[in-house]
Amino acid sequence: MQCILSALKAESDPLVNYFQLKRDPSFQFPVFVHNDLYLIGIGIGKVKVQERIYSFLETVRDDFIQFINIGIAGGKDDNSELGQVYLINKIVDDDTDHSYYPDILIKHSLSEHSVTTVNKGITDGGSRYKTLVDMEASEIFKICSKKIPVHRMAFLKIISDYMDLDAVSFNAESISSLITPNLKSINSFLNRFKTLQDLEQPILSNGDWDWINLIKDQLGLTESQYQQLIRATKGFRLRNPELHCPELQTEMPESKFNRNQIFKTLCDKLSA
Repeated sequence: MQCILSALKAESDPLVNYFQLKRDPSFQFPVFVHNDLYLIGIGIGKVKVQERIYSFLETVRDDFIQFINIGIAGGKDDNSELGQVYLINKIVDDDTDHSYYPDILIKHSLSEHSVTTVNKGITDGGSRYKTLVDMEASEIFKICSKKIPVHRMAFLKIISDYMDLDAVSFNAESISSLITPNLKSINSFLNRFKTLQDLEQPILSNGDWDWINLIKDQLGLTESQYQQLIRATKGFRLRNPELHCPELQTEMPESKFNRNQIFKTLCDKLSA
């Protein structure tokens, strides 16, 4: 089962129409369904996310649930394009500065980006942000990760503005018009994302874990790098079930800079 999470009605409407979803009257908040695809209207910001997701999970029970957050985001004109959909690979909570990392374990054709979750719209051009900005991704990740593995979450953000909302004519029609051209790409991603259901068995073998821990000790990885290596190895294993993990032929790193270079090269090999 897949469940789309959208904050705004104008974001949801094109998705409801495209996927032929019907309102489920058993919920007191917007929930739409067709076969095994649901959509929940979670409202703007962090406040209602937990309440609505937990209420949904108490009512709709399934052994395999994926949550996909789809909505608009502010971007930067030097690293994003208006109207383009991005798959999020890193989420930063602006309040706590805590980072979250969705596990992207499938091959896909979307461009990737990071997003910062803020409490209110950014209208000054966002000079302090190098990422996209939205108002709910970090809370969705935090809540959903208590209920499902992180590789069952995905975040798709469509660029609506360059953090200059005062200069943009923003209404329901303009928001929906950003979602509609991306519906085929969204559908393609959902179909590919759903294939992970066939892989709900341990992705990494004991040999893979031995290799990961050897690399960790050999390079002296930080905890963040260790987690990144685990995610990269899972992706490698899903794409290459029969191949051995890449060999690492090197001496102990001479410096942190040297270690980081070696580590980046290794992750590039795993992602190739």
